[in-house]
Amino acid sequence: MMLAIAILGCASLCWALVHRKLRAAWITGPMIMAGLGALVGALSVNGSAEFFDSHLALYIAEVILALLLFSDAVDVRGSVRAQFGPVPLRLLFIALPLSVALVIAFGFVLPLDLSTAAILAVACISIPADFSPELSILKDKKVPNRVRRWLSVESGYNDGLVSPLLLGALALGASAQASKNDALGALLKAAPAGLLAIVIGAVLGVALGYLFRTALAKGWADRQSIRIGIVAIPITTFGLAVTLGANGFVAAFVCGIAFRFARGREWEDKVELTFVEDLTSLVNLMLWFAFGLSAVILIGATYDWWPTLFLALFALTLGRFVPVWLALSKSKVRPKDRLFMAAMGPRGAASIVFGLLAFNALPPEEGYPVLAATTMVVLGSLILHGAGGAILINKLYGQRHGNPDPAPTSLP
Repeated sequence: MMLAIAILGCASLCWALVHRKLRAAWITGPMIMAGLGALVGALSVNGSAEFFDSHLALYIAEVILALLLFSDAVDVRGSVRAQFGPVPLRLLFIALPLSVALVIAFGFVLPLDLSTAAILAVACISIPADFSPELSILKDKKVPNRVRRWLSVESGYNDGLVSPLLLGALALGASAQASKNDALGALLKAAPAGLLAIVIGAVLGVALGYLFRTALAKGWADRQSIRIGIVAIPITTFGLAVTLGANGFVAAFVCGIAFRFARGREWEDKVELTFVEDLTSLVNLMLWFAFGLSAVILIGATYDWWPTLFLALFALTLGRFVPVWLALSKSKVRPKDRLFMAAMGPRGAASIVFGLLAFNALPPEEGYPVLAATTMVVLGSLILHGAGGAILINKLYGQRHGNPDPAPTSLP
């Protein structure tokens, strides 16, 4: 394991030193880390499997997920009206539940031989969109500004909305031979912890946002100490929430939202959150290393993973396209913008962490199929959205440079 850590650190250093050269050759950080993870996993398949199925791996995954959820919530830009306008609300509260329902239904049709809890976990893993592997999509000026903003809001919030459902599924899977009728009971049992987490996250977010803003305004702290302190917020929130019996992930996510609004709109002019963004980027690279390891574990496992391939293809195509298209069918979104948003839903860090949590929490006979589904979803997304994103942008929005649709002062 120490060798794996050394390789991970060396790979990160090499990527940092020659990032521009690699990007010119269409080689991304996730590609390098996934390949090295696969190499390390091939040298020690059994050791990798034991690590992922350990308490240490579980704690690491939980802290990383809390950090990512908080970072996603803080990173969403725009006013309250822009973030919670008609289009983002349709994507989050119509398209997202429909996608989960479709994947669950398709999972029962396939010969997966999984319990209700495992299929529900697979659906939660397969659905959240994450543009961190394909940031070029959100930065491409050919795509209208409003479309990029809508997708950014969706990717910032959807993993936080799905995480309580995933934890409910894992709680259900932990019960001995739970039947299908136990699903509702398990989710209802997890509801009080979620409600308490909302309260804890909101209170901490508002209080800390006000304190950080005051400390910066009165000169009690400088920009560096503020940036370091922000990294400590999700860790503190997660630990406190779990100690009080609440859902730590929901608390970190809600804290990020509350903190962003409480800190004030003038925050970006005073503090550049480069340290937080860089730390999140480094964590993302480490997760892609873990993804490579998990892929090798999957290959080494005696499990027929072909059904999960079909499930992954469904989740990445019809499971995304149909719900988004229906959710936006009677909106003012142009048909080509609707087509683009329905087709674009890359999976990344959130799906990887969700998969690792599920692999650790579920029994081996269900953990390996869930890990297989996670691997297929993320790998399929890298292929479909990585290669198809640029092609679709050129087909729909042409080869023009510059933004064809100037940024509106407020989003519809």
